[in-house]
Amino acid sequence: MKQQKEQWGSRLGFILAAMGMAVGTGNIWRFPRIVGSNHGGAFIIAYTICNLVWVVPLLMMEMGIGKTTRLGAIGSFRDFYGKKKTWLGGWVTLVCAAITFYYAVVFGYAMRYFVYAVQGTIKPGFDSEALWNNFTSTPSQTILFQAIAVFITGFVIYRGVKGGLEAIGKVAIPTLFISLIIASIWSITQPGSMTGLQYLFVPKWSALGTSKLWLNALTQSAWSAGAGWAMMLTYANYFKENEDIAVNSFMITFGDAMGALVAALAVLPAVFALSATEGAAVEALSAGNYGLTFVYLAKLFAQIPGGRVIAIVFFFALSLAALTSIIPQTEVIVRNFVNAGFSRQKATIAVMTGIFVLGVPSAYSINILNNQDWVWGVGLIICGLLFALAVYNYGVDRFRMEIINKSSDIYVGKWFNFCIRLFPVLLTIVVGWWFYQSITWNPNNWWNPLGIDSVGTVVVQWLVTGIAFYLANDWLANWIAPTDTLNSGVSGKSLKEEA
Repeated sequence: MKQQKEQWGSRLGFILAAMGMAVGTGNIWRFPRIVGSNHGGAFIIAYTICNLVWVVPLLMMEMGIGKTTRLGAIGSFRDFYGKKKTWLGGWVTLVCAAITFYYAVVFGYAMRYFVYAVQGTIKPGFDSEALWNNFTSTPSQTILFQAIAVFITGFVIYRGVKGGLEAIGKVAIPTLFISLIIASIWSITQPGSMTGLQYLFVPKWSALGTSKLWLNALTQSAWSAGAGWAMMLTYANYFKENEDIAVNSFMITFGDAMGALVAALAVLPAVFALSATEGAAVEALSAGNYGLTFVYLAKLFAQIPGGRVIAIVFFFALSLAALTSIIPQTEVIVRNFVNAGFSRQKATIAVMTGIFVLGVPSAYSINILNNQDWVWGVGLIICGLLFALAVYNYGVDRFRMEIINKSSDIYVGKWFNFCIRLFPVLLTIVVGWWFYQSITWNPNNWWNPLGIDSVGTVVVQWLVTGIAFYLANDWLANWIAPTDTLNSGVSGKSLKEEA
């Protein structure tokens, strides 16, 4: 069956859609907390270095593989790495899908609080913690807003690349940045906000010698930009032949970092300005992603003049960030079904149904959501290593010269080779630190398969899914149609074998 070839209408359309992928809820609710609790300016320096060493090379790998194979993750690993490695593409897809199942619930959280703000529920004297606990413990509400989130996402995906992915990016990303800029201008003009600005931008140089700061910077850069999710690989399927991989990678990383900084300007000065003491501000930044966003900030908005308007703008921006992030996550799954011969419309309906059904447990229980966030958040880092292994197999220098530099306006030098070869070292350190931290902080939770922050829950779920995909390798390889059938321009055998 010949599949109709979809392409981005313009580079601007792709860049905006890709920035929508990168600038998500992690920028708005995670980055301010992480930078605030990791020495501010020193963290930004480390974060910038990690973007250059980890994110930019990984985005280049994803785009290069996706542009070459014109297939989703499963087909790309089959054709680029070899038929016996098809299951690795399946596992990468699963990681992205598992995150999407509960991300739709988070999208629903953001929309619910936007509705709360519009209704005037967030007002002086309201109990923000009670409101949060009541909402998350009422499945009829959480599942309803999860369903709304799934429907909106499916509608965009159903319309295709130009009419859906590109169109929403052109509207949502400028709106998102405008909303964040409005919130940040309000934040930095508040009395006492200067303490927050100093905390954000003045580096504590001695902190650069601590391993914890560098580890947090690496994990934040990886999660924030979406590197390793197969989203850029999927979006690269729709590249034109002369699309510039190197320039796009730098622009997306820069745009994501700017989104994170603007979000930090909206949140950090406000937390310091509206907290009674600096200690109280630091305590708020340690309240976790959900506590900071839906409990503490909601409470702060209710205490200030014009707080209802600020709350509406903030939670609208948060909802847009969730939407622009969940769209490419869903497209990763849909693309594999399209490669298997499904029409986009049928693939979208099947995938969105699965996302809703498999996301219901996370909507029903926030403990399940937190468990899945822990397991597959760590899994994303492993995905980065799998992409690096595929490029090792192809040849790192060959990949740089034949795929990246072939149509690039800037020359990518040997630094790319060094970064890619550094991946296994970085991942060993990061994952090892996570596991050590989990065992140290939760010694009684070490082998709890359903626990939160447990090494056991990661190991069990990774092993079960990994074995399942390994056993299904041949089926997956045959499920994806040969690339000549899909009119993609490369053969069905691995590119390494062709060479």
